Amino acid sequence: MKTLNLGLVLLMTTPVFAAPAHKPHLDPEATSAEYRAYLAHGKSANKNKLNVEVDLDPEIEKSIKLGERLAQWVNQINATRTPETAIRLTSPETRISYPIDKPNKYNPAILAAEANALEASMPKEMVTVIFGTEEIPSDTQGVDDKTFATEGRKLDRNYQGAARYKSLNPWREEYKWAAAADVRGYYFLTKNNITAADLKDVATIEPSKLELIKEALYRTCRNYEGSKETQCQEVVDQSTKENELADLYEFTFPAAKANWDSFFKIPEDARRKDVIWLNDIMTVPFNTPSIAKFIPYLQDNIEDEFRFGTWGMKLIFGTFADGPKLVFKAGEVPHVNGLGGNEITMDSNQPIEEYESRWTIRHEFGHVIGLPDCYHEFFDTKLDAYVNYQLDVTDIMCSRAGNMKERIFDELKEAYAPKAEQE
Repeated sequence: MKTLNLGLVLLMTTPVFAAPAHKPHLDPEATSAEYRAYLAHGKSANKNKLNVEVDLDPEIEKSIKLGERLAQWVNQINATRTPETAIRLTSPETRISYPIDKPNKYNPAILAAEANALEASMPKEMVTVIFGTEEIPSDTQGVDDKTFATEGRKLDRNYQGAARYKSLNPWREEYKWAAAADVRGYYFLTKNNITAADLKDVATIEPSKLELIKEALYRTCRNYEGSKETQCQEVVDQSTKENELADLYEFTFPAAKANWDSFFKIPEDARRKDVIWLNDIMTVPFNTPSIAKFIPYLQDNIEDEFRFGTWGMKLIFGTFADGPKLVFKAGEVPHVNGLGGNEITMDSNQPIEEYESRWTIRHEFGHVIGLPDCYHEFFDTKLDAYVNYQLDVTDIMCSRAGNMKERIFDELKEAYAPKAEQE
């Protein structure tokens, strides 16, 4: 026990500094249009954070250029077509989520390998246009629409990875800090029902499983007040050598659970004071939009999403000093000014009838009533790559493929229902 005690003392006495804030707000399933808007807006708005090295990275710039040519080509084609025959690279049916056990990983080398593979496999007619420099045509050059859309989506995702890398990399140090909140250690231990009792004797644990457990405990160690990488690796190695993994589990698991819960729980300071919960209705005031069509837009989306069983949410429109309001800005990435905030900013360039806009207003309103994002992203120094994943791809606060869930209802009830109704 002596070695572990020394390691735990090290954890408890090492100063832990808070990670800087103000990283870009880009969910893992952002569209190419959203990335283009962010890059155009961010170039001027965040000029002090521009990373010269990234701006000049040839692999990143190549993938961005290819994606831009693809977008221009699709626009040229669709300019001659009806909405019914237009080529679409995105839809609810083709959206890709990133579950916690199959995270998205990207860096210049990964993106370059993808682009090279696409150049080798894509129809030569598409390669000639996208990878070339000639004038972009207004037809598909003989490629059938289904093949064009299928291959185009692959290249579009490569563009998204490159655009995301360029957008996030000026904040790399912040994303290194974010690695301390990686939930995959807690997820692995709970999914596999591993307890401290299972770790009492290291010698009885099958070697390949032991390596997975050690990696999980390394991550739960990082969850303990943001402990450092080398520090946690040392503690895990010492605990293994001294047969003290059970002690390490018991010491770090509470912090790991609290870290996991933080992606779902409404913080006390994000709970709205203007919400009324009466029987099966949760009423939320909302400042009346200046343009009438946005009233049914808000009602149809928010009231449709936030309902469970006989319970439902209702918006009350009027003039409220501290009530939420809708703001539109051209090229702005949709966001709310903090959990429990009062201002939902939407991109005025995005038609409100589109699926993306309908999902976005539902998700962003979740932040208004205090629900945090349940996806995570960080820079993995071991992989030298960014990693992101969604804790639950069926949850609207985690994924664009998600919806209202019982856990959201339970969280709202705990935060807003009178105590008598919580019993």
